Amino acid sequence: MSESPSSMVDRVVMILGVFERSTGPLNLGQISVRSGLPRSSVHRILQQLVNARLLIRYDNEYRLGLRMFEIGSLVVHRTRMSDAARPLLQDLCAATGHVVHLAVLDQQDVVYLERVGGAFASTLPSRIGGRLPAHCTAVGKAILAYSPKDVVDEYLWSGLCRRTDASIATAQALEAALARIHGMGYATETGEAVATVACVAAPVVVMDRAIAAVSVCGPKERVRVDELKFRVKWAAAEISRRLTVPPRPRPRSRPLISSVPLSGNMASVGVADAAR
Repeated sequence: MSESPSSMVDRVVMILGVFERSTGPLNLGQISVRSGLPRSSVHRILQQLVNARLLIRYDNEYRLGLRMFEIGSLVVHRTRMSDAARPLLQDLCAATGHVVHLAVLDQQDVVYLERVGGAFASTLPSRIGGRLPAHCTAVGKAILAYSPKDVVDEYLWSGLCRRTDASIATAQALEAALARIHGMGYATETGEAVATVACVAAPVVVMDRAIAAVSVCGPKERVRVDELKFRVKWAAAEISRRLTVPPRPRPRSRPLISSVPLSGNMASVGVADAAR
């Protein structure tokens, strides 16, 4: 009898949970006993996890794979990026009156990490955790313009879909657009993802590579590129700076000392001791 997707997920979680509670590598028998699952099921799932690089197998023992570390590091990195960006996004929204996004590239899509905005936000298809084709958005084009050539080549190889009649549809047109964006430091989009919406975006660049982008979006008739581009570029540059400058260590607090004349050999005493 085949396993349903939900039961398979439950079993994978149970097996990974065994490694969470272990300090070293485990063999098949140990994993089966500690998870409470049959050896045959555990063996099959372990092989799939090894193929996915979530586990590593050495001889007859298994340990967590590098991909688990990569995924965990990515979560920490994106959380740090959102924390650094959020106050700047809120300021940008307040200053422009438009919806503001923070997004990252994931294969052919942009994924929205943050969205700040008022009533107009309800008319947009973007949402936190949502996706849109990168070449149809200002944030996506801003990221691609500051991405390595192999990332752009892979994106172009998969083909370009259209969301509206204004969407870029050919590799040549996208490459030309990315070259212009790289020269200007910002990207624009007018009706390419949603027919009635326009956006201005700038990349968040760390080590000469875009790791995200910030955008301001609003009704086409209200988006003034010449006014918005400077604000968006400044916000993106400030996020980049905050991600690259190490946080200042918090100053160590010193105990408050109060000099109190005393008889005997002590000339001063801590406040906490004096209160006893």
